[in-house]
Amino acid sequence: MAENSSIIVCDQRFDVGRRVITFQDDPKISAYTPHCVTHDGIFPTSPAKGLGTIATRYRGRRLIGADRSLSRLQQVLKQFVVHHDGMGTSRDCFRVLHDERGLSVHFLIDNNGDIFQTLDLVECGFQAAGVNEISIGVELCSRGDKTEPGTYPAEMYKKYPRKTVTCTINTHQWLSWNYTEEQYESMAALGRTLARIFPGLPQVCPQGADGEPLWATMAGDPRDFAGYLGHYHVTNQKWDPGPWDFKRFIQSIRGRLFYPAIPGKEKAEVPDESEKALEVAHDLYENNEGEGEGGYFPVGPLGETRLWHGGSHLRDERGKPLVAPFGGKLVLARIKKEDDWPGVGSNNFVLLRHEMAVGGAQLKFFTLLMHLDAEDSVEKMPQWMKSGQEKKWWKDLAAGEVTPLEQPVAAGELIGHFGEAGKSGAWKGQVHFEIFSEEEMGEKVQPGFWKTFDGTKGGRFCAVPEIVQPIDANKSWTLAHSEVVAFFQKNAAREGYRKFAVKHLSEWGDRNDWEISLNRARDFAGLSKPAKHKLFTDQIEPFLWWGDALTIDGLPAEKVIWGYHPITFVLWLHDRMKGTAQTAKAIGVASDYAGKKPPSEIKDDAEATDGFMDDEDALFGEAAKSLDLEKLAAGYPDEK
Repeated sequence: MAENSSIIVCDQRFDVGRRVITFQDDPKISAYTPHCVTHDGIFPTSPAKGLGTIATRYRGRRLIGADRSLSRLQQVLKQFVVHHDGMGTSRDCFRVLHDERGLSVHFLIDNNGDIFQTLDLVECGFQAAGVNEISIGVELCSRGDKTEPGTYPAEMYKKYPRKTVTCTINTHQWLSWNYTEEQYESMAALGRTLARIFPGLPQVCPQGADGEPLWATMAGDPRDFAGYLGHYHVTNQKWDPGPWDFKRFIQSIRGRLFYPAIPGKEKAEVPDESEKALEVAHDLYENNEGEGEGGYFPVGPLGETRLWHGGSHLRDERGKPLVAPFGGKLVLARIKKEDDWPGVGSNNFVLLRHEMAVGGAQLKFFTLLMHLDAEDSVEKMPQWMKSGQEKKWWKDLAAGEVTPLEQPVAAGELIGHFGEAGKSGAWKGQVHFEIFSEEEMGEKVQPGFWKTFDGTKGGRFCAVPEIVQPIDANKSWTLAHSEVVAFFQKNAAREGYRKFAVKHLSEWGDRNDWEISLNRARDFAGLSKPAKHKLFTDQIEPFLWWGDALTIDGLPAEKVIWGYHPITFVLWLHDRMKGTAQTAKAIGVASDYAGKKPPSEIKDDAEATDGFMDDEDALFGEAAKSLDLEKLAAGYPDEK
C-alpha cells in the first residue's frame, strides 16, 4: 500500500501531514463496499436500530442534492462529531460498523494515530442521529470503560501507552482509558486541515457557563451548534467519546503560531522551546534592522520622516512563501499584476482577522501583509485563491480591486508570496508585516509587558517625544534617513522599541487629509507643493486600502488603531499560550473514581444499536420523496 497523507473531499485531495489510509487505498475499509468485507453476506448481521433491510452503509447529503461541489458542501457542513469505538483496533471498529451494524463514519483513528477514511466527506455517514446531514464523524480507537487487566495486549500497551482517568458526563462518572498522544496529534492535524477547507466548521466545542467544555447533552436542537462535539452532546443515551479533552484539542488546532516567513529557512513555525523561539525572533530583528533599508516600527517609512509605520519589513527573495501567523479569516485582499504596480513596488496585500483566547482574555486583532507578489499561475496560488475562483468576489479580486471576503485560514497555511518594493528601479524582495487591533490587548493578557503610547495627537506624524528624540540625533524634530538607519542598526535603545504598543492613526486610511498633513509637516518643508503632491500620488495613494465605505468587523470607523511590534507580538503570544493550562478541569485521575457504575442504558458505540440513524437517514431513495425541505432542515433528533 502506497504511503499517503491526504484526505479526500469532493474528489479533491488535501494534505494532513499524517499517515492516511483512504477507501481508495484499501477496499477493506471502504464504506462504499456494497456487501460485508469479512464474509459473503450483503446485509449486516446485527443491523442498527432503524436500518431495516438497507444494504447501503451511507447516503448522499440531501441538502446539497446533485451539486457535489466543494463550494456547496462548505455551505452545509458545520459539525464534527467525535466518538470512541470500544474496540481494540480501528479495523475491528470498521468490521463491526460495516459488517454487523450496517453503519459508517468518515474517519477512524487508530492507537498509533493512523487515520482511516472510509467515505468522501461529500457523503452522509450513519454515525450520529439527528445531525448526520450537517456533520462528519470520527471513531477514536479506545476500549472505553473496559479497564480490567489485559484489555489491551501487552505489546500494544507498551508501544502506545494509555492512562485510566475519570470523567463525569450528564452527572454520571466513568472510569475510562484515556487517548494516546498519537491520536491527539492526528486529530489536531486533521482539525487544522478541516479549518482550511470548511468556513462553517469553527474551532470551538460546546461550553458551560464557566468557559470549560460542556460535559452534558446540549439543551435545544443540536443542529443549531457549529463546531466540534461529542456523541453525548447530541443524545443523553451515549457517553462517548468519554474523556476526550476538547479543551486541549481545540487549543491544539488554534494554538500553533508562525511568523509569515523566516528568511533563510523553509518552515516558519515558532519552535516550542522558549529559548529557540527567542533565537528566531532575534534573527528576524536582525533581518529587519540590519539591512539599512527602512521599514522599521513604529516610524521609518519613506526612508525619513516621522510618519507612522505600523509594521516591520522582512526581507527575502521574491516568491518565497508567506503563511498565516495565526488561524482566523482572510477578510480583505488586493492582488494586482506586476504591470499595474506603482513605481515603488507591489501594493498587493492580505488582511487577516484573528480571534483567540489567551490567558483567560478574548483577543481580536489583525495581521496585514503588504508587498505581496502577483499570483500568475493556478499551481502557485494559495488555497484561498484557488477555491475563490468559484466565488462572487473573484471577479473583483482578479481585476485588482480591494476585495472584502471571508475565507478561513489555518495557522501556517500558505496565503501568498514575497513581492518586491523599494526605490524605483531598485526593488528588493520584502514584505511589510503588521499587527494591530482596535483595543489595547497587553493589559488583558500581561500587564506591564508592553510600553504603551498614545500618539493620536500627532495625526499622521509621530509627535511622541519618547519615540522621536532617541532617533533624532541633531534634535531637529525631523528624522533624516541617516538618523533612522543609525538608530536601528547601532543604538542599543532600539531594543526597547521592540516592546512598544502605540495608539495612532493608521497609515492605510484613505482620507482626504493626507496632502494637508504633508503640506503642514516640517518633515517635508524642503519640498515644493507639486513635489509633495507627487510624493503622495506615487508613494502613498497607491497603497491606501482603508476607505470610509469599508465595513469589516473589528476595524474602527475612525481608523485609529493599537499597533504592536509584530516580531515581538508573535513571540509574546507564543510564550503566553505555552503557559495556558490545556487540560479540561473535569478530567480527573483514576483515584478520583467513586466506584458507582453509570446506568446500563447509557452506552458507547461498541454496545449500542441505536443513536446512529434517524428517519432522515432511513428514508432515502423513493421513500425519501415525501420529505420536504423544511423537514430536512429541521432533522429528526433522538428523544431525550
